[in-house]
Amino acid sequence: MPEGYARLASLMGAHPETGILRRFGSLNALNLLYLQAELTKLENALHKEGKADAESGHFDRTLYSRDWQSLAESATKQNGSPKQWELVLQVREKLNEYNQALHLQHKVAKIGPPNRQDFEFLQRWMSLPSMGNVYLLGADSETWETFDPAELVCLLPRQSESRVAGLVSDRMLQRYHHVVGYLFKKPDTSAIHGDIVRYSQGGVERVCTVVGTVLGSLLLVGSILVLYSVGSMEMRLMTIGIFTGAFSLSLCLLTNGRMVEVFSATAA
Repeated sequence: MPEGYARLASLMGAHPETGILRRFGSLNALNLLYLQAELTKLENALHKEGKADAESGHFDRTLYSRDWQSLAESATKQNGSPKQWELVLQVREKLNEYNQALHLQHKVAKIGPPNRQDFEFLQRWMSLPSMGNVYLLGADSETWETFDPAELVCLLPRQSESRVAGLVSDRMLQRYHHVVGYLFKKPDTSAIHGDIVRYSQGGVERVCTVVGTVLGSLLLVGSILVLYSVGSMEMRLMTIGIFTGAFSLSLCLLTNGRMVEVFSATAA
């Protein structure tokens, strides 16, 4: 059975939501700043050399700003000066490095942070002998000591379709398993990852969708029944306000709709 990095990698590969790694935001930014500084220096030198060639008084060198081939072949000319072309090649190489780093940093910055519950699970899995029991000896062992969403990224962050679904999967699912769920789902003790019980995120979403649909229907039917039984106009207006607020709240909690969509559904 693999240990250490191999066992941790096996868990992250099988369950991408536990693939929690460092963003190295400061180091990436520092690398970009250094590349920017190098490019700025090369840019200034290139402008200076271009001006020197233009004002040199040599016919061939005065053509560099208008004839690319003369510039590229400047080293082969008797009165040529290859310094400007050498700087162009240096700028090209450094600019390519800078653009690649900038593009990659942009993509890394867009990677979402891990779910806090998944982070805490990874901590428990690494520390418990009945689960991963992974103890790393290097400085990187401190990576999972503190939850820092600004510094940590996740290979596949768990996304919930609604706030309630997120609450159920993050908070209530563990309690459900300890009270009832353990009767139906047993951990696979023979697995390489230890005693892990996995619940489908899709199943949680479906349950929350059914509950939300039923609750929304009950609110609509209930408002009609209450309005029918209330005779006072003031009480009817108050009832409409209460049920409208309750319906809007249920939409906010049970769906991931935007504010404009919630307003549209409530107005309808």
